[in-house]
Amino acid sequence: MLEKQFIENLKISGGEILKNIPDNWYHTKAEFGVSENGSVFISSYTKELFLSENVVVSLEKNKIYEKMSDVMDKVETGVFVCGPSKTADVESFLVLGAHGPMRLGIIFE
Repeated sequence: MLEKQFIENLKISGGEILKNIPDNWYHTKAEFGVSENGSVFISSYTKELFLSENVVVSLEKNKIYEKMSDVMDKVETGVFVCGPSKTADVESFLVLGAHGPMRLGIIFE
């Protein structure tokens, strides 16, 4: 159930589920995911997470939690990522990849 809700919310935010790691995509691993908003928490990241156009994140299915409040005690240093970055603050035009990837994929381990 949590996996299904996670996938639905990830897709709403513009992310996608992948079957394998595509060539030339930056790959990293998530500590856990949150189903209520389709986000993943990445504690070990480099500048490539924010500079790459395409990012794929590995996530263990058994590490998906229902709500943000369920994971707050697990959060130390890191970032939550949910779909491709975007902004609409310049003349109200939506821009993807504003300060991060244009495409975000999740691959389940």
